[in-house]
Amino acid sequence: MSITLNPYLMLLVFVTFILLIYLLNQWLFKPVMSFMSNRDSSIERDLSSTQNHRGDVQRIDEEIAQILSNARKEAAQILEVATKEAKATYEEKINAKKSENESKLTEYKKELQEQQTQLYNDLIEQLPVFKLALDSKLKQI
Repeated sequence: MSITLNPYLMLLVFVTFILLIYLLNQWLFKPVMSFMSNRDSSIERDLSSTQNHRGDVQRIDEEIAQILSNARKEAAQILEVATKEAKATYEEKINAKKSENESKLTEYKKELQEQQTQLYNDLIEQLPVFKLALDSKLKQI
């Protein structure tokens, strides 16, 4: 058996190869290239959208930071006002109790002074009785 070149067979293989290349190009390569191109454009759109959203996110973050800062300032002011009111109420109550205690103290001092004078007067009245009792005791000794 010898190997010979057959021109018809070569032409048939060549035509089949060209047809195969054409069909692969139509059915496989073009759809794949179109899909890749669409995917690249989709990626580009998503990237640009992401860049646009970054600005929005940054703006929203700044707004959030500003709102939190304002809320902290407002909370500090409310706390300061409440503290001042509580101190004023506390001092008012303390002063009221001090004045009440001072009035009670002066009243008790007056009572004690009255009792002292009463006791002194009672002792002065009982002095002759004590003197007689003392004299009688001395006489017994």
